[in-house]
Amino acid sequence: MHRIFIAISLLVFNSCASAANNNSAESAVEFEMISDNNIIEVRPEEAPFDIWERIRLGLSITIPDDKIAATSLYRERLYGNQAAVNRISKSGQRYLFHTLTRAQELGLPVELALLPFVESEFDPYAKSVDGATGIWQFMPATGKEWGLKSNWWYDGKKDVLASTEAALQFLTYLNEKFDGDWLLAMAAYNTGPTRVNRAIRKNKREDKPIRFWDLDLPKETTAYVPKLLVLCELIKNPKAFDVNLPSIANRPYFERVKIPGQLDLMQAADLAGLKPETIYELNPGFNQWATDPSGPHYLLLPIGVSDRFMTQLESLNQNDLVRWDRYKIRRGDNLYKIASRYKIEVAVLMEINGLGSDLIFAGKEIMVPRGSAWAGKQNPREQVYIVVGGDSLWNISKKFKVSIEDVVLWNDLDIEVPLQIDQEIKIFTRYERIRQELPSRDLRTMLYPVKSGDTISRIASKFEISSKDIQEWNEIEDVSKIFPGQVLKLFL
Repeated sequence: MHRIFIAISLLVFNSCASAANNNSAESAVEFEMISDNNIIEVRPEEAPFDIWERIRLGLSITIPDDKIAATSLYRERLYGNQAAVNRISKSGQRYLFHTLTRAQELGLPVELALLPFVESEFDPYAKSVDGATGIWQFMPATGKEWGLKSNWWYDGKKDVLASTEAALQFLTYLNEKFDGDWLLAMAAYNTGPTRVNRAIRKNKREDKPIRFWDLDLPKETTAYVPKLLVLCELIKNPKAFDVNLPSIANRPYFERVKIPGQLDLMQAADLAGLKPETIYELNPGFNQWATDPSGPHYLLLPIGVSDRFMTQLESLNQNDLVRWDRYKIRRGDNLYKIASRYKIEVAVLMEINGLGSDLIFAGKEIMVPRGSAWAGKQNPREQVYIVVGGDSLWNISKKFKVSIEDVVLWNDLDIEVPLQIDQEIKIFTRYERIRQELPSRDLRTMLYPVKSGDTISRIASKFEISSKDIQEWNEIEDVSKIFPGQVLKLFL
């Protein structure tokens, strides 16, 4: 009977150990042997504090021994390159937790969650010279094929939630198409399944192996998978690369909050007590001053502000949200004047109103969206409070029934700096503040793949930027060591 009990216990141990190896860090288990009776106690292990440790527990794809030399170039670029590793860690702070969690929830290799590092360095505004966009670098046609909506208001290719779902579905499809080979699936994600199939057929005709490593693929794709796997090696053992991997907390950076309909993004920033730039950084899919009237009806907000946001939103009069008004055309009006006034494109006005041309008539009405983005062009209701002795942000906020966060935001204050007597403090009515132009997003990230014959100076000349900037943006110490297939970040 004693032998049977131990055998059953060992079976439990083996089964659970296997699960620990195959599942995410959250479901990992720890085992202890109690010496008195050989009973195995199974108790939950706390999730790793650091997300890199969580990734280490799940990495499963390795570089074949006979191909380690083929990755030496990418190892050399990261070896001792602390600046590049710092940049990698910084770029993953907002979105890595989400891509990793979704990959694990879908039972996919954790390596897939790291692909945006190679694609775009997790920059949702990154755009390639070929037109690929977002952290997953979807081309317009591929994005449309995988359900990513795109219109004047919204681009799903830049939406982190929507594009992550589409990318992981696409990768799953490619994995099935290539008989469960994840390396071929990732190569096809980069260059397209047709190109990979063509390379496979060529190798079969020549009686050659059909592993990723043996295929004749474009230089960018040949570099694509090794870059990812070398990054995985660095995550596994940073010391082997003579670098430190800056910690990223293993917790979400943002949360998804439902909204009742179209919402002005400036107004959303007010309600959440955030700077408008923060709203745009977390919601890059919205192209304009407001969310898409036809959805998606959600916003991403930093963890910890959703309660304030929802409380403020629920107390708003529905008339204060974005709504559509009828505009009566006056003599002398034209669509260009109206579009300029409402900061909307003429083509969109025409589409909204079903106009076949830009010809309009005085006395007729057209529909225009109205929101607080332009309400601020009028004078918001403002009063100025003069600080007196004994004043603090707390008692001023209580006096005017607003939050401390609002007072700080309205006046661009440092909460740690004491107020000065006679200092002027601007106070606005609830939910109002001085509205300025939308945060500038004219500066965009261009991902440029180095071609044969390229030099830093030639690339700089082509895009009318300085060679020094290219070196700084990409931490390039030796300009002679750029190579075909290497992807450079250019800020244009």
